[in-house]
Formats: sequence, C-alpha cells, structure tokens
Amino acid sequence: MFYVNGNGGPIPIRFGEDLNFISPNLDIFLYDNPATVEINGRAMETAFGGLYSNTVQSFDFTVSNQVEQIQFNNFMPSFNVGANQNELQIYIPGEYEINYMIRIDPVEIPDQTISAGVRQDGSFIDSTLQYGTLSTTGNTILQGSVIEFLSGQVDLAFRSTGAAAFELASLTNATLSIKRITPLL
Repeated sequence: MFYVNGNGGPIPIRFGEDLNFISPNLDIFLYDNPATVEINGRAMETAFGGLYSNTVQSFDFTVSNQVEQIQFNNFMPSFNVGANQNELQIYIPGEYEINYMIRIDPVEIPDQTISAGVRQDGSFIDSTLQYGTLSTTGNTILQGSVIEFLSGQVDLAFRSTGAAAFELASLTNATLSIKRITPLL
C-alpha cells in the first residue's frame, strides 16, 4: 500500500488499484505490474521574448539591396529566449510565432519604397518580408505575423528597394516578438 497526496490530503492506494491523474492539459494512467505510465496529449517547453523601440531613428538608403538593422531600446518580458540589444537569441529551436511591426513617419518625397522583415542569423526569412510605398500624408506601417522554424539569432531590418530617406515615427515605432509553439512529442 502507498499514499498519494491529493487536494484533500493523503489517499491510500492498494496494489492493483487504478490510479488516474487528470488535469486540463495532461492525463496520466498507471496500470500493470510493474507500473506503466502512459501520457496522452503533448507538453510544450515554453519560450517567448520580444523587443521594442520608442526612439526616433533615421534611415538613408542610396541604392537597392542595402540592409540596415532596426535598433531597439526596450525589452519585453522573456523566458528561455535571450534578449540582446537589437536581437533575440533562440535557445530552444522549434516552430515559433513571429510578430513584428514598423511605423514610419510621413516622408516629403513621394514614390519612395522600402522592404523590411525578420532575419535569422543575418538572412531574411522570406515569409516575413513586407514591401511598401512610403506615405507623404500618414504613417506607413509594415507588419506581419508568421510561423517559422527558428534557431540562432533573429532581428528586424530594412532592405532598400532604391533610394529612400525616412524616420521611424515617435512613440512605439518598431516591435519584434516571438513565441514558441512546437509541442514536444
């Protein structure tokens, strides 16, 4: 005979009796002799983190395919993700939900374009690349949300499509956040 501590205190269990643990996320069944544990469902190792900027930044591109990293001055809460200045370090490789946003002030010269996206270890993740014509009357917002396999370092950067000069808007003007969604088998 052995005891299991439950909400109401110790519960005696005799050899051969079934013992079921039930939670909203996990079911564990013990049976056979010796005991066998069967876990139904999946567990997930949590990882998340993020960065944001609320300082004005200026960018001046002269030709196509110039790349410049966005600078971040604030850290969001994080767990199992390293937050270095301007980039996030992935400690647990897997599928992550990536969310990002860039808010650009109105420009004086019309017909300027720019692209931006998330990079992993210095290379743009294709599914994150956004392209836009910079507005002369309101803010231009480039944003996206995708699911991608991540490992290594991720950051947010512009890639020029030609000559363009602009500033990020005041207040919060750039965000980058990631959340691990890969379940463990």
